Amino acid sequence: MTKRTIESLDNYLQSFFNQEKKSLLYNYPGLTLHRLRSDIKLHAFLNGVDTEEIFEFPYIPYRSNPITSFFEKLKEGVPLEYITGYAYFYRSLYKVTPDVLIPRNETEILVELAGLEIQKNFQDKTCRIVDVGTGSGIIALTLMMEDFATLDVTAIDISEKALVLAKENFFNLRYAISAKHNITFLKSDRLENITGNFDMILSNPPYIKRLVDQDSVHHQVLSYEPSLALFLDDDKYDLWFEDFFKEIFEKLSASGISLIEGHENHLEGLSEICKKIGFAKVQIIKDYTGRNRFLRLVKD
Repeated sequence: MTKRTIESLDNYLQSFFNQEKKSLLYNYPGLTLHRLRSDIKLHAFLNGVDTEEIFEFPYIPYRSNPITSFFEKLKEGVPLEYITGYAYFYRSLYKVTPDVLIPRNETEILVELAGLEIQKNFQDKTCRIVDVGTGSGIIALTLMMEDFATLDVTAIDISEKALVLAKENFFNLRYAISAKHNITFLKSDRLENITGNFDMILSNPPYIKRLVDQDSVHHQVLSYEPSLALFLDDDKYDLWFEDFFKEIFEKLSASGISLIEGHENHLEGLSEICKKIGFAKVQIIKDYTGRNRFLRLVKD
């Protein structure tokens, strides 16, 4: 009988990474051993495993071991954030599930832009904000961790499951949020159930055309992330955004500003729709890679 060699988790991980490297990099472009170690440690901690010197301990794969589950899901190509159940955004850790999008670096720029607008215009008065399609709540809650103005935030989503998750993230992060801020969670399709006016309207809406853009979407995103938050039918795309921009125009205060994340190939066309609706200023802002990524809309 061949004697089984028991190795440390770190040695097992390195062997696994080398053997599965082609498949891993296909599913997780840019994946490193450092990232895997970090996520394994997080996954172990969240599942009640002592993580002190975890990589030096012997590792024996078995079904009920959460580390074994991690490796199995990794081979399936499940996004790392859905394996651990958490994602880093800005400076905080947010709970995520397949009911919401995994936070992207580009959306951090949206938060930064919104923060600059708030600092510039609302240091001495309350800023009323609505976050349309809040998902896990990352935009609204990240802004509420800043202390440069008082925020009255409405976080809305069409998905009940997304709202439950956003509320859970608020509860988990409540000690990092200033008590002077207020947040309300509401279910709505865009702004149709929302009353009143807002100083700032923010959104990372579905902005991928289902047919035209699908080839440029990573297969992992197609397989695991919620279609409702990603795609619009090609023939309804412009009309969907036209209705949305009209709602924004109606709900913005006279000096209000809206920041919308969008698809690099379609923002030029959407900016023309905004001009026809009547926005005084329509600006396209690029991301850090130089691609068109955001619309900045000023009502008056």
